[in-house]
Amino acid sequence: MATEQPTSQQREEVALRLEDLIDALIEHPLWRSPPNQNPTLFFTWDFVMRSKYMLSEYDSILAGRAVQFPSQFQGGAGSGEAAAVKVFRDVCSRTVMLEMMVNDTSGRTAMMTGNSGPAVDFGQRVKDAVKALMEACPEDHVLAGMMD
Repeated sequence: MATEQPTSQQREEVALRLEDLIDALIEHPLWRSPPNQNPTLFFTWDFVMRSKYMLSEYDSILAGRAVQFPSQFQGGAGSGEAAAVKVFRDVCSRTVMLEMMVNDTSGRTAMMTGNSGPAVDFGQRVKDAVKALMEACPEDHVLAGMMD
């Protein structure tokens, strides 16, 4: 299991890829301002935003400082090196779920997100952004996060 801290370059790369994915989701042709949101796009965007927030608290968790929204961390954020590494692993392992969601053609993602319509075609830009995020996450952190 990966217990080593990610480098600042790895964290920055993941953060940048999360931003790219957020931009791709917001620029999707089906994206609408509330209250007329496509539920699948909104759910996916919210999922990515939570990952972005979790990663943004890495340094606070590492230093033992309080996080702004502790309820966003399953089991609490914790503090110290092991807790910070766990957060990074969680963020990286969440990309597996994102990959499944954006590549779903069965309609399960739509059904799971309360969308009564057909499966959402996320488009190549979103799919490419998810792939780049997957590539930015060190594989050992992805796998370790899935086992936590």
